[in-house]
Amino acid sequence: MSRIVVGKVRELPPGLSRSLWVGGRRVALFNLAGEFFAVDAACPHMGADLSNGSISGNTLTCAWHHWQFHLRSGDGLTRDWARLTVHRLMREGDDLVLEIVDSTASTESPTGDLSGQDVTP
Repeated sequence: MSRIVVGKVRELPPGLSRSLWVGGRRVALFNLAGEFFAVDAACPHMGADLSNGSISGNTLTCAWHHWQFHLRSGDGLTRDWARLTVHRLMREGDDLVLEIVDSTASTESPTGDLSGQDVTP
């Protein structure tokens, strides 16, 4: 697992999402009432950025075609074969630290900013 500081906690306030590039992959970050989540940002259906989707409970809904995923497990709810890769996003002091689960992931610094989207419906 690769660990990377992706920003400051204050840059991802509760109810918001962001996406950024980390080592050649786009990762969507979510703050739900102070609990942090991260998944690969590309929807397996048509590649939409999932950080632009909405969240209700544990269900992440893609903004393009409304495919749904369980945010904690990555399980596809619309199609069982359409899973998301789930990463660990945690708070360490004032930093947001991302653990990429893919052992081939890069440890390069992330690119992009943490400006983003409100995920509350």
